Amino acid sequence: MIIDPLLVTVIIPAYNAEATLVQTLRSVSAQTYEHLEILVVDDGSRDETFELATEYRLSDPRVRVLRQQNGGVARARNYGIEEARGSYIAPIDADDLWHPLKIEMQVRALGKLSTGHGVAYNWYAAIDGNDVIFSHSGPVLYEGDVFEILVGENFIGNGSTPLMPRAEVLACGGYDSALRDQGAEGCEDLKLYLALAERLPFAVAPDFLTGYRFTAGNMSSNASRMLKSHALVMADVKRRHPDLAAAATRAEFHTACWYFKQAFAGGNYGQVRKVAPLLVRRFPSRLVGQAVRHLWRQAKRQRRKLLKRIRRRSHAWPKGAAPKSVALPISGTSFYDLVAATPTIRTGELIKSRMDHL
Repeated sequence: MIIDPLLVTVIIPAYNAEATLVQTLRSVSAQTYEHLEILVVDDGSRDETFELATEYRLSDPRVRVLRQQNGGVARARNYGIEEARGSYIAPIDADDLWHPLKIEMQVRALGKLSTGHGVAYNWYAAIDGNDVIFSHSGPVLYEGDVFEILVGENFIGNGSTPLMPRAEVLACGGYDSALRDQGAEGCEDLKLYLALAERLPFAVAPDFLTGYRFTAGNMSSNASRMLKSHALVMADVKRRHPDLAAAATRAEFHTACWYFKQAFAGGNYGQVRKVAPLLVRRFPSRLVGQAVRHLWRQAKRQRRKLLKRIRRRSHAWPKGAAPKSVALPISGTSFYDLVAATPTIRTGELIKSRMDHL
């Protein structure tokens, strides 16, 4: 197979995705970086996923439709990676969305690396089943060697965000399908990001370019399974990097707390009943410390609010966070409200920039 150094292969694993697949494909087709190959990998769907993808190909000939027996999202992504003709791959789940500038801004971010080669990421807006924003990732600016940071904080946050070099993904073994076989599907993406971070620099495209969907049926909403998956990934980190064992354990605790809060806020009390005993059993001392810190933060927050009223100061972004020129997504608005920026660089200029690094 001949690999095109300027081509980006988009990989869309799709299982029973007839309700959202076309919407996802449209967001991919609308990318301002047009030198794309779009692979839809039907993971043994029982609905009209395959037919919809095949029909969509008539409107965008860059689309290829692949098919496999149901084997899970990791195997579907790996199949797409094997078939990819692009030197870079960009996965997106079949219910997520991209801003039209997503790939363009990531290619620009890679161009700022000294070698022009690495992994690019961006920030995401969390959306519901109606494309309405209800939360968003932190606007972090981590770049270069991010391995230790990534152990403690999955700042990429989902499987629909990174732009990754195909050769290095293959060298890392791709996505670990064995997690699904252990009943722990969910953190295959984090495990791959960690493996890549040990080899490559990371670059950030500083904007909210991914619409990451949370619904009752998607994988990330199953807190107990995600936590089992995360624990297995962190166990691997501890085994290979004993010096990071404490950071990995902290990450497990904070991840469990996050899923507990999400389940509680969403009224998913079945998941709450599963996660709460896990927290108490595995992290009793940390829970006590967390409670004390929470009370202390509440007191400090009340003090800041009081000082703010007295001094009439406006709230400032945290030190080291994104520049104020970047607007935060507004909860209750549509993800498509973010799709308003006018592109400043078109595909031709980006390809020329990429060629300068080859």
